[in-house]
Amino acid sequence: MNDIRNIQTIAPFLAEDFIDLDDPIFDRDKYSILLTENSARLKNFRKYLIWKLHDSWITNLEIKSDKFEMKLNDFSTHVFADAIVEKFKIDIEHDKLDFPVIIELKGNLNIGFFRVKENGDLESVDPITVDEYLGEQILKLNNDLIGIAFELWHSNPNEDFPGERILVIVSAKEINLIENQKKSWNEIFGNKYDDYYQYFKEQFESDRYVSDYTECLKLVDEYKEKIKKPTA
Repeated sequence: MNDIRNIQTIAPFLAEDFIDLDDPIFDRDKYSILLTENSARLKNFRKYLIWKLHDSWITNLEIKSDKFEMKLNDFSTHVFADAIVEKFKIDIEHDKLDFPVIIELKGNLNIGFFRVKENGDLESVDPITVDEYLGEQILKLNNDLIGIAFELWHSNPNEDFPGERILVIVSAKEINLIENQKKSWNEIFGNKYDDYYQYFKEQFESDRYVSDYTECLKLVDEYKEKIKKPTA
């Protein structure tokens, strides 16, 4: 990836998370149009773009010769599950609320790990452990290639030093996002709260922000009221 120089030119959508900017440098409306027009190419990943996986825990990251695989515990589903546990007083360990999503890129794979300096320059580093998914930007998109910059969090194992944001740039021929949240939901709750889960997913896939605990509590109450009302 010899074209990498500065985050402002390589991944401007993410730049403000790494460096101070005087003015906006990214056209979000144009980016949204790009994603919409390429929904078929992006497949299930399209539903999660623009911060919808923010704060998800990275439970595994595996790099093989021609495949990049990142497994997450979907934060939004986790928060909604917390709300269900609270509202219905369910006795379940918090650590068991794991709702896997797998991002897979494969074919003609190219990967780089980078630190971002104060001036925005990218410094190549060896692959480093990452703990949390923060965001992403689609960099390239055509029939033969998809390039993505992932903004991830690295927790410093030495607690005397702070963690840091890491940029991981991946290009490949194909992307897949495997959704295993529903399977995990049924393993945890059975099918008792399936209707609540479906309502949550409908809201998640709209423009509504549902990754907040208070908002998820509202969702549960909303659906309770909805099913109370008699149908015509």
